[in-house]
Amino acid sequence: MADPVPESAGHRSRWLAALVAATTLGVYLLTLAPGLTFEHAGTDSGDLVTAAWTWGVPHPPGYPLYTLLAALFARLPVGPTIAYRVNLLSAFSAAGAAGLVCLIAQLLYPKEPHRRAISVATGLTFGFSSLLWSQAVISEVYALLAFIATLLLWLLLRWRAGGHDAHLWLASLLLGLGLGNHLTIVFLAPATVVLLWGERRRWFRVRVLVPAAGLFLAGLSIYVYLPLAAMGQPPVNWGNPQTWQGFLWVVTAKQYQGFAFGLAPDQYLERLGSWALLLGDQFGWWGLVIALAGVGWWWRRERRFVLFALAWALPLGLYTYLYDTGDSYVYLLPLMMLLALFWGEGCRYLLYLARRLRPAWQRAALVALLLLPAVSLVAHWQESDLSDEWTAHAYLSQALESVEPDSLIIVRGDRPTFALWYGLYVEERKPEAAIANGPMLAYIWYRDQLRHRYPDLTIQVPNVEGTLLWDDLVRELIRTNIDHRPIYATDPKDAWSEWFDFVKQDAPIYRVEPKTGSESPG
Repeated sequence: MADPVPESAGHRSRWLAALVAATTLGVYLLTLAPGLTFEHAGTDSGDLVTAAWTWGVPHPPGYPLYTLLAALFARLPVGPTIAYRVNLLSAFSAAGAAGLVCLIAQLLYPKEPHRRAISVATGLTFGFSSLLWSQAVISEVYALLAFIATLLLWLLLRWRAGGHDAHLWLASLLLGLGLGNHLTIVFLAPATVVLLWGERRRWFRVRVLVPAAGLFLAGLSIYVYLPLAAMGQPPVNWGNPQTWQGFLWVVTAKQYQGFAFGLAPDQYLERLGSWALLLGDQFGWWGLVIALAGVGWWWRRERRFVLFALAWALPLGLYTYLYDTGDSYVYLLPLMMLLALFWGEGCRYLLYLARRLRPAWQRAALVALLLLPAVSLVAHWQESDLSDEWTAHAYLSQALESVEPDSLIIVRGDRPTFALWYGLYVEERKPEAAIANGPMLAYIWYRDQLRHRYPDLTIQVPNVEGTLLWDDLVRELIRTNIDHRPIYATDPKDAWSEWFDFVKQDAPIYRVEPKTGSESPG
């Protein structure tokens, strides 16, 4: 099959893409979360926003590109909260991805009647898909992942369609930078060889590969931010990556390596069912059928792009499927972009069939297909709309207003930890309070960080036989400080009740007291 037709020399294609981006951005702004939120798998938002605001290091692998961009957005003089400003980064990223899908579709679909109309519908369909929309309205790394993946594909296709080598070099730079946002973008690299194999005489040359390799490394150097940020001892400083050992611990995400390929076999069918529902929800079940038909029709037209899509989708899909966390499905956003392109191909071919049967049928089919993005918009609005979502801020207000000055707050789960980090370090509520995460006490770097940030806090490692559990460290932390300062716990373990009394406050927090009728555990 012939290669895709180069982009039109005029500006009409770009204006249509800008229209798609502006339309989706307007919808995202109307449904944007006004602040911090736990919704849409956004538990990590508090960690990411706090790290951005304090120039810190968020959880592994550190996300330096996202952190730096979020730090810039956080300082925009708009919105009711700092978290809202970082949410804007996701909205602009997702809107940019939708606009780029429109451009990509105009590159890939053959020149024929209604090509631009279908391209616009394809961009809007992706923009109003439930997964992209869910990430466009919160502070997370995945909308930016979608934008980077889509921009990479556009650069590669522009080069393949006869563009300058600069497109390939920019793609190399962007790939390195993209690894500073989310490591799963690496799955695009081997698939790129499949996409560009037919043009290997153009790129398999020293004068092309050497600048590409240099620019890739230049983009990857974004990770230099991590040790530089750690030198400032910010309140969020995972791994304290000032040393080579600490740096590797963060960038290789050693803390989470056990999740990779860790899904238990007895959960395979359950995840398969949830993924089927996820796919059906993106463009509607009718849209999924059109997209799957589009795969078959594209195979007949140009097999190389389908092979490229499979080379990208299969390893990324397998990795995501076997990743043992409940929110790993968001890694699939680049694949939803590919699915949207196949949806557009399915629409294009349906119009071709309708035109062969009867011209009037083609017009009716065109109207019906162009209405599908509007149907998706209506169908997904309610579930995506977070414009009145203040749950996390209500939690912060209730929890922090009930604690005394100079108190120590023991936290355990990610939600209370990251939310309270945001409350203490970003909004500076109860700035004199100290906060300690129980499970993280198991890490030497974290105990050192607490000692540096709270020098009046007594942090000792108990002399216990056998394996040292973080429960032991929590018990020792409370025992050695309970006589000197008020101590609270947000989500204590039941086992801790053997050591201390936990008195429920008129808020989602407990006051820690010595065990009634006994001395504090020694």
